[in-house]
Amino acid sequence: MRLLARYNRVNIITTIVVLILSGLSYYFAIRYILIGQLDDDLKVEEQEVIDYVNKNKTLPNPSSYKDQQVAYQDAVGAPVARKFSSSKAFSKEENEEIISRQIVFPLTIEGKNYTVMISKSEEATEDLIQLILLLTLGLVILLLLVLFIFNRFLLNKLWRPFNTTLKELKDFNLSNNATLKLEQTSINEFSDLNEAVSIMSNRVNQDYHTLKMFTENASHEMQTPLAIINSRLDVLIQDEAVTESQMKQLQGIYDALNRLSNLNSSLLLLAKIENNQFKERTHIQLDELVKKKLEMFEELTESKNLHIHINAESIAIEFDPQLTDILVSNLLNNAIRYTGPEGEINISAKGTVLTISNTSAIPALDKEKLFQRFYRHGATAQDGNGLGLSIVKQICDVAGFTLQYEFANGQHEFSVHF
Repeated sequence: MRLLARYNRVNIITTIVVLILSGLSYYFAIRYILIGQLDDDLKVEEQEVIDYVNKNKTLPNPSSYKDQQVAYQDAVGAPVARKFSSSKAFSKEENEEIISRQIVFPLTIEGKNYTVMISKSEEATEDLIQLILLLTLGLVILLLLVLFIFNRFLLNKLWRPFNTTLKELKDFNLSNNATLKLEQTSINEFSDLNEAVSIMSNRVNQDYHTLKMFTENASHEMQTPLAIINSRLDVLIQDEAVTESQMKQLQGIYDALNRLSNLNSSLLLLAKIENNQFKERTHIQLDELVKKKLEMFEELTESKNLHIHINAESIAIEFDPQLTDILVSNLLNNAIRYTGPEGEINISAKGTVLTISNTSAIPALDKEKLFQRFYRHGATAQDGNGLGLSIVKQICDVAGFTLQYEFANGQHEFSVHF
């Protein structure tokens, strides 16, 4: 969820809760004040009845008006306690129940006890409370609407520098050697963020180009002594004075040198892939590339008498031709290398999926470690450098392809979803 949306949600929910609680408190406070005012009116009426009795030594006539009623009853037993209360009574005139506020108090005239009941309608009070609630509700809705508009437009404008910085970071590519175009802002926090991002991007650019230069120089410098050692070994191996024991030692050195040279080339290739130095995009017919690579491996497959079954439909992709060539070559080379004599290799190219499976005596590989650099299963030969599948995985990650591995029925299966 975006920060602005989360802020709006929390802000609106908090506002609604606060307004509801405030509205309830406001309702009860207003009701308490208005009921208190009504009780004061009843006290005035009470005093008028008392004054009339004191003056005339008799009760005033009972009265019944729309908003006020005065009634008397003979008191039986002890006099009632003076109290205020609210009650409902059915009004024939209104044809509905009317809520009234009444006061009940005792009165004694010439030794005789009476109970006096004075009531006033609460309709005006209730109508006033409802009007206040409607006005409050209208203000709440208006406030929420203003908050929504404020959050949607003004806050979007305030957060624009941050969103610009975020977009620049998403589009940032080390290989382009481009500087970030950050928006100037008067907000201190965003200004500090832009300054920190600029410093970081410049430092990353500098470190990247330093590392890239070091990698390229180191690889280039290593290739020269490796080539010299390789040529000297060729000369020594061809020397007739070399004994059989020395020949075996030279051959071991020669094999180790080849492995070192391949390792250097593979590590350099991984570094270039990680640095996104392969940017060419061309139309590649994948099924034709697979068949072409099989022809190149034909001598090796025939020496092991492998049975190859291919079911390739037309698959076309847009990708770097060199990386595509490396991806297909590594997968085929991996399958051929670890398939035993008289083994079977199945190649399928359908839709957007290339699948290469091979029989092998090697058990299932560890999916968690399979694509890690220098990982080898204990049952595999140690002649490789352990980087073939790592390179394939790196190419797939850069291209956005999905690489999957499965083991079933004694066959190792690698699938690339383009």
